[in-house]
Amino acid sequence: MKLQIAKIISIILPVIGILGIFVFAFTGKIIYGWSLFVILMLISGLIGIVFFRCPHCHKAIPVNGTPNQKYCPYCKKDLGMKPSKISYYGKCVVAKDGTYKASTVVGPMVFLVSTMIVLLIVVALLGFDSIFKGTGRLLVVIAFLIGIFLGIFCRLVVGSAAKMDSEKVYYSKIPFRWKEYELADIKEKSKHMKPFYHVTRGYVVPTSKGVLILPVASYKGGQEFLKEFTDRIGQPMVDIRPDLVLSKHSEKAKHDEDIYTEFLNNIKKEED
Repeated sequence: MKLQIAKIISIILPVIGILGIFVFAFTGKIIYGWSLFVILMLISGLIGIVFFRCPHCHKAIPVNGTPNQKYCPYCKKDLGMKPSKISYYGKCVVAKDGTYKASTVVGPMVFLVSTMIVLLIVVALLGFDSIFKGTGRLLVVIAFLIGIFLGIFCRLVVGSAAKMDSEKVYYSKIPFRWKEYELADIKEKSKHMKPFYHVTRGYVVPTSKGVLILPVASYKGGQEFLKEFTDRIGQPMVDIRPDLVLSKHSEKAKHDEDIYTEFLNNIKKEED
């Protein structure tokens, strides 16, 4: 069994088990739901232990260690797995006019998951028929409002978007509000102050307007966007390994933070 297939099955089975708990709860036979959940969890664990192994050193890999396993945590060799779309910039599209657009999937995913959970709870409490009338209909509306609120909240807190045309790169932390930076300016600035990747902040580049930080990763969307961006500013593509994206309390993060502080100080000196 291929690693990609084994991983997908190992993740999907517990999800099906959780849904089974809710489905059987509707029929008043929740014990069957819990039984199904336990069985699927055991099968998922068995598949992970038996099939989710490094093709080089053959050791079992923690299937839920990260959603973007690219390298073996033991021998450090490439596992040959496809990059996941569940990442910071999980979606990157190229418009007809050549504009690159990268956006996080955090907000939409939180909306879908939270709305589904609340809806399942409503159905479990009132029954499927009751959600189309009276109190049930009101609770369904409330479920969607809760999902929208949580989706927007997570998008504001941990999400962002970036886009790039032939002349400028744009960054948006707050939805629909963009800051723009000239690529020519970044390219010129980068000759004196080399951009670098901060393990917790993102790709740090100098501009005449201060520092621009693109929190892209080496996953599906981020990889496409960062590759095109570094090509346009004449810098080498950064090799960002998902297994090395560390906590802000790690030694590597502290080291990068020192470099970042020096980076800011140098920019301020140039401005003065």
